[in-house]
Amino acid sequence: MDSSTRRLVLIWLATTAAVAIAALVGYRSLIRVPELAGRTAPETLLEDPEALFSDPGLIGTAVEIRVTRAIAACMQARGFDYRGPAAVEGLDDILDPAVDGYGIATGPAGGAVTLGNGGASRFERDAYEQALYGSTLGGGGTTGGCAAVGSAELDAAMATIEALPYSIEQLEADAMANPAMVAGLGDWSACMAERGYQAASPDEVIADLTDRLSRATPEQALALAEEERLIAVADFACRDQYLEPAIAEVAEQLAPAFVAANQEQLESLMPPEQVPVEEVDIPTDLGTGDVQVTLLWSSAADLDLQVVDPDGNTINYGTPSAPNGGTLDRDANRSCGTAGGNPVENIFWPQGAAPRGAYAVRVNVYAACSTPFPIAFTLVVRIGGRVLISEQIPLDGGSYTTEFTY
Repeated sequence: MDSSTRRLVLIWLATTAAVAIAALVGYRSLIRVPELAGRTAPETLLEDPEALFSDPGLIGTAVEIRVTRAIAACMQARGFDYRGPAAVEGLDDILDPAVDGYGIATGPAGGAVTLGNGGASRFERDAYEQALYGSTLGGGGTTGGCAAVGSAELDAAMATIEALPYSIEQLEADAMANPAMVAGLGDWSACMAERGYQAASPDEVIADLTDRLSRATPEQALALAEEERLIAVADFACRDQYLEPAIAEVAEQLAPAFVAANQEQLESLMPPEQVPVEEVDIPTDLGTGDVQVTLLWSSAADLDLQVVDPDGNTINYGTPSAPNGGTLDRDANRSCGTAGGNPVENIFWPQGAAPRGAYAVRVNVYAACSTPFPIAFTLVVRIGGRVLISEQIPLDGGSYTTEFTY
């Protein structure tokens, strides 16, 4: 992942050894529990583009929530409460430059990483790790389990980010070339020089400290930690005086164009609205198992549900079953001639049959059957009986598609 993406996207993801930083952005955004503890909702970016510069972790927050939800749903299906990879409530609250510097040498003073609660006993902890990683950590760990589900969600999101029409790299280049930023960095550099430090940018300061620390002896590291704290105090004082006003001016000029050019992609990254499970009345006589996809609506329209599984099988009204056990066991309102009061379509894989990997779901308006648009429907995806997706969607003809990973 390139440096500009690292600056604007922060995602923490559980790995085989512990929680790993997959991307980094300053100090304003860190994964926390619950989803938005102390943070701005990522959808704010679509209404207030300048928020990207005041809170550059917004895109990372959106991706993080999607990844964490995917892991949490997978863990829930296995009987565990996944609270997320970190329990730090906010670096802005715990990172004091006078005490911690940039957090390079010593890390922030508080906030321990946690992987959620698998129970008090060793057996329960082992089972939790087995579900999350595909193996206990004591056994070496693998890249399987629910961490792999989150990793797949992360890969898809990062592919979207890296393919933005107005790329993050270009946004950064435009920002750095903006006259307001050039002047702000010059003033910041002069401010730092007055305090005895020579640097062209905060990035240069941090890169230099990181490099020196990587080559330092234990005795030198102690001295560097003290130097880091002094530099950080000066840096943030100069940032507040010179860089923050410049960033605000650049944001006003560039952020609206960035969001407008990337509107479709950014919307796809935003976490979908979650509908409480208790608000969705799902019939109890439907087939269920490892994976269950249910379509519900309340009109005479003929909607069709289709799922393509990781093995490449397409299951719909034309091919209602697959060799691996995937089955369409309910088809409703076919050709407008069998309209029911509460139509339902359902595709499922019995326990032990569903293949691992990415599933593609499509809901198609085969015929409106005199139903005015938009036609509203509810899509529910359940993994092991627990809800992974629950969305209420209006459809103006055509089709709706989504994906999930099992």
